Amino acid sequence: MLTKTALLLLVSSPALAMLGCNSKADSTQDTTQLAQSAAATNPDAPIMLRGSVVSASATQIVLKSDTGAVTVAVAQPLQVYTRAASDLAHVKENSFIGVTTVKQADGSERATEIHIFPEELRGLGEGSRMMAPSTSDAASRMTNGNVSASRMTNGTASQSRMSNGNVSSTNGSTLVVQYAGGSQNVTVPPRTPVTELKPSSKALAAGDQVAVLAKKAPDGSLTADKAISTAK
Repeated sequence: MLTKTALLLLVSSPALAMLGCNSKADSTQDTTQLAQSAAATNPDAPIMLRGSVVSASATQIVLKSDTGAVTVAVAQPLQVYTRAASDLAHVKENSFIGVTTVKQADGSERATEIHIFPEELRGLGEGSRMMAPSTSDAASRMTNGNVSASRMTNGTASQSRMSNGNVSSTNGSTLVVQYAGGSQNVTVPPRTPVTELKPSSKALAAGDQVAVLAKKAPDGSLTADKAISTAK
């Protein structure tokens, strides 16, 4: 049975993130962290398990984490997602995205990275939560929600955050990310890196770095039919 400490946190990945983060952090890790936090408040939400594949077969995946090995039963067909380079032209109305931002002196948020999620991962980890800083980086926030509007703004960076959501308007360079209980205005500079999580025919193998979306049964067993590659 999986212990509480063994539940691992993930574009963002997006955010998956899938997957979103600043340039010094692992965006897929950030997205799993948000998904795990959401699962804590919603028992029906998938649990994000992050680690290195020890073994993988048609029936189960064994992951190695910092806290030990975790065994997850596979519900076929298992879909694996990988990150691919994209651009702002693919951030369209009603897209589900993950955005990493840095806080400006005026309180606004500036995007440093955007992750586009496929339709089947829409809604993963909805909400907004602070994250512990990584090494010398400033504290960050991750947000999953719906982007409802956009416009042109500018700013300078000082503190990291991440926002995930649905894009309902992309007329300018600012996305308004909405989620249950709040929203986030995000300035998007023209050269903001964009990645996209896409379905892959890749089969998992020992050594792969992944985040597995699992459901936990009352007896503590875990079953998954989706996995996100976190390799850079």
